[in-house]
Amino acid sequence: MKRYKILTATTKMPANCWGKYGKIAVAEVDPDHIGPIKMISDRARGVVRIVQVWDKLHMGSTSRSAFGRAMVEAESLIRELA
Repeated sequence: MKRYKILTATTKMPANCWGKYGKIAVAEVDPDHIGPIKMISDRARGVVRIVQVWDKLHMGSTSRSAFGRAMVEAESLIRELA
């Protein structure tokens, strides 16, 4: 049985960029893994593979920000894969 999970993290940006930026990934997770996934990487414990990554997304205060739109896209991808 395959399980997919959305992973989020903050992204480092140059000092001249204002605001907060993030990263979203859809990962195939080992169903036997217990505990949280600590990083967005194929090498992370419990991760079988990274399906798709959205990087350097502005984290605005509304769902219309780049981060919010990518989150909706990631949720629809998980529904397609399941």
